[in-house]
Amino acid sequence: PKIATVARFFQPMIKSTGSPTSSGDKKVEWKFSQVFGDKTTSEQIHDEDIITALEFDQTGKYVSLGDKAGRLIIFDASNGGSKSKQGFGEYQYLTELQSHVKEFDYLKSTEIEERINQIQWLRPQGNNLYILTTNDKTIKMWKISEKKIKKPVFLNKSDKDTKLPQMQVSDSGLMPTLLKTYPQLHSYHINSLSLCSNGENFLSGDDLRVNLWTIDRTNEAFNVIDLKPDNLEEISEVITSSKFHPTQSNMFMYSTSKGVIRVCDLRKSTLCDKTAQTLEVKENPSNKNFFTDIIVSICDATFSRNGKYVFSRDFCTVKVWDLANTSKPVNVISLYDPIKTKLCDLYENECIFDKFSISSGPDSNQVVTGMFNSNFHLLDVKRDINTQVELSFSKKTISKVIPKKCTDTLNNYDYTRKTLKTAFNPKENLVAVACLNCLFFYKGS
Repeated sequence: PKIATVARFFQPMIKSTGSPTSSGDKKVEWKFSQVFGDKTTSEQIHDEDIITALEFDQTGKYVSLGDKAGRLIIFDASNGGSKSKQGFGEYQYLTELQSHVKEFDYLKSTEIEERINQIQWLRPQGNNLYILTTNDKTIKMWKISEKKIKKPVFLNKSDKDTKLPQMQVSDSGLMPTLLKTYPQLHSYHINSLSLCSNGENFLSGDDLRVNLWTIDRTNEAFNVIDLKPDNLEEISEVITSSKFHPTQSNMFMYSTSKGVIRVCDLRKSTLCDKTAQTLEVKENPSNKNFFTDIIVSICDATFSRNGKYVFSRDFCTVKVWDLANTSKPVNVISLYDPIKTKLCDLYENECIFDKFSISSGPDSNQVVTGMFNSNFHLLDVKRDINTQVELSFSKKTISKVIPKKCTDTLNNYDYTRKTLKTAFNPKENLVAVACLNCLFFYKGS
């Protein structure tokens, strides 16, 4: 296996569809939909059951999660995937498989954990589902297909007839098949998987490099970003996420621990380190403190569904960038100001280094991201509304709008019950939120 430079021609730029589609002028009202899991304290939860990855497929019919034990679990909409006027029905358990197992790297004398870091759905073919999964080092491609079990049955009417068996279907079920295992070309922990809009390529990113793969070729990858200096002691920033543009196969972005987003065009250069468009907010040196360099690190970043905007999440804020004007963000939404009063506690328990995901809604106006204390945030970017929702097993919707200057007092604030993984359905106002080993769904109307 080798890493080469990009040598293929990418599709020309596709113009975005214009202004974001809107679900109407009225505010979206969010309600509890369903939950998988039961109410237990954090201490009673087995570590291997904690959800570490969450992703909807392109149709919104399926949602998959990965956990620390390396298992991939898939749910599907109960109405068979036909999106009615009321949207998808409730999700039901479909199947699961053991995607990764614990390995040992003998060259580096380190153990490779089985936990799934990222999931990426590929385009389905017929009734077959295709999924990419990765742990820290190994990317795998799985096929989920229906398997029919047949057994011989004798249908002779009398004993005088010659007994000839016929094969009849006795049972059927879903069968996972490992199609491809991609070579371990990443020297550091993989933190990103992203499918190209052409359906033929995908990105994988680690702390210092981003590689471009062709799905059908496992013998090589193209290195498109390389931040590794000659001397590792000179490392000043690391890559935290990387994403392909939703419609333009030549464009992708990556975010860094310095709070910087770089948007790259593969038509300009095969190695995009120096030709990228930079999205950055310059910090005032007088406002810097001990925690500044930590909390400006971007946890996750994503394109809006229409490709016009970039949403980035750092520890305290969500920034909205317009790709047509990148001099400054068009909006900076402070998620929950009272959390800033607890930075010392968060640093001591290392929760300040937690990475919260961010996901865009189908109309490019709604955004979902996580928080501590069993809370998550739904942002209406168009109306500048920040709604905090508390996860509840009582099937009640507990939510409140967070004002610009929030003065809540944090008493008995639980840092362990955090919603690190969130995902937005690509077809309707429906979000999936993972908290420890439980999966919640909320629906907007």
